Amino acid sequence: MIKIGTFGDHKEIRFNLTVNSSDPNGVPLPQIEDVVVAHETVDDEETLGLRITVRNEARRQYVPNIRVTTFETHSRSHSARVPMAENTSTIFIPLNEEPEFIVAGEVRLFTGWVHNESRIADQVEFEGTVDGETEVWDREFVPIQIDYANRDVEAYQYQNATVKAKNEEIWRERLKPVVAVAAAMMVGLLVVASWLSERR
Repeated sequence: MIKIGTFGDHKEIRFNLTVNSSDPNGVPLPQIEDVVVAHETVDDEETLGLRITVRNEARRQYVPNIRVTTFETHSRSHSARVPMAENTSTIFIPLNEEPEFIVAGEVRLFTGWVHNESRIADQVEFEGTVDGETEVWDREFVPIQIDYANRDVEAYQYQNATVKAKNEEIWRERLKPVVAVAAAMMVGLLVVASWLSERR
């Protein structure tokens, strides 16, 4: 609510302006500007994670949260506050993924709780690798169930069959040298066993 008043011949005007991501009424609201799969040093260790940039063009400060969901990561909520003197802020959220695989998932920007409708609500989906580019595309914000919200309801799991299949292929390629060495060792053992049996 905004209230405007004067002294003397007292006049007062009051009106309410409802602002949210689905109906911003021309008021700038925080949004996810960019997502990059990257390495950063955290506690003296090189860590795989997401570098997330939030933009806020408004002349007021909002205090939304960010949550990341991938195949292996269900992050806690992180503050996505943009400093008053700046238009953007970038935070780094560590991931549980292996760095050799394609990383895919969702980033949600919200106020309140991620399992409820949110006044500020932005969501993107991404796919990328630490040594390559990260593709990012907009999604309609969808609240998700998480473990602390309701213990009786199964927590949300991110699904992406295409990336899962690509990662399974990467895994098979990584196993090929191991399988080749194991096969060579097996052949060697058979040759030795055959030679020993002939000497008897």
